[in-house]
Amino acid sequence: MINIFQLLEYFSSFIRIVLAVYFFLQMVTQLGASPMYLANLEYSNPKLKSLRNDVKENLRASRSHNENIQLTKLEFYVYTVSKSDNFFTIMARTGMNLDSLSSVNELASPQDIFPGQKILIPNMRGVYYNKEIQTNSDKERIAIAKEFKTLPEKLFFDESRSKWFVPGGDLQGREKMFFYGFGFAKPLLASVLSSGFGKRNDPFTRNETFHGGVDLAAPQGTPVFASADGEIIFRNKKGGYGNLIIIKHELGYETRYGHLSKFLVKMGTKVKKGDKIGEVGHTGRATGDHLHFEVRRFSKRQKPVFTGHL
Repeated sequence: MINIFQLLEYFSSFIRIVLAVYFFLQMVTQLGASPMYLANLEYSNPKLKSLRNDVKENLRASRSHNENIQLTKLEFYVYTVSKSDNFFTIMARTGMNLDSLSSVNELASPQDIFPGQKILIPNMRGVYYNKEIQTNSDKERIAIAKEFKTLPEKLFFDESRSKWFVPGGDLQGREKMFFYGFGFAKPLLASVLSSGFGKRNDPFTRNETFHGGVDLAAPQGTPVFASADGEIIFRNKKGGYGNLIIIKHELGYETRYGHLSKFLVKMGTKVKKGDKIGEVGHTGRATGDHLHFEVRRFSKRQKPVFTGHL
């Protein structure tokens, strides 16, 4: 007989599938009626040759301050990550750089690439401007061009994302810091990693499930610290999380702290990295005292990456 925990796991798996389909449909919509697909990253692949050539020519055009040297139209290829791929092999094979591949796909770290994932490969290097609210105006175009030291007419406004794409642009300092794992500190001073990010056997049902964070075992009452500067946007009970705190950070990031025994901050509080926000417990769906810690970017779960790495 199926118990309530199994039903919750089935429902959670269904929601993850729905969200994955939704994000891919959004991505395909962005590409237009006939998206281009890369079947593989073999150098003999004609589409890959064409992509690499476009990237090379557009890189030259984006670096030029000659108005007569034009960029091609911004286009994207869809590529399905294979088992032998990783972030850096894809980057090298397609002629991309770290900044372009991570910005276009809103990746939080190189570990966010996994087999079966569909990612976008643009036909030019560049990044999306990271300001939250952007408008398709000449004033904003000129201001962003000045910030990136390029010509205003080289920028593209992506209507599907409501963001400016800057050909030849690089990630700004804070974005790159987060990408390399220097944005988040460990939320506990001392702990044992009891469950990692990714597939695992559920401790209640023993079925294989996806674990969207990391579990850090520590005694009840152990202080929990804010992993980065931000604002408390949730402080309450929430299903299997038990007592949960959510902190909103810059650049679309949020962190979640679950199974707490005690809250030590109020809603709307601005916190700094290292501020004490709660204490470890086992509220909600937990087999023992631990902190469930998650990193999300634009609502998508990311593998937590710290300076010391878990």
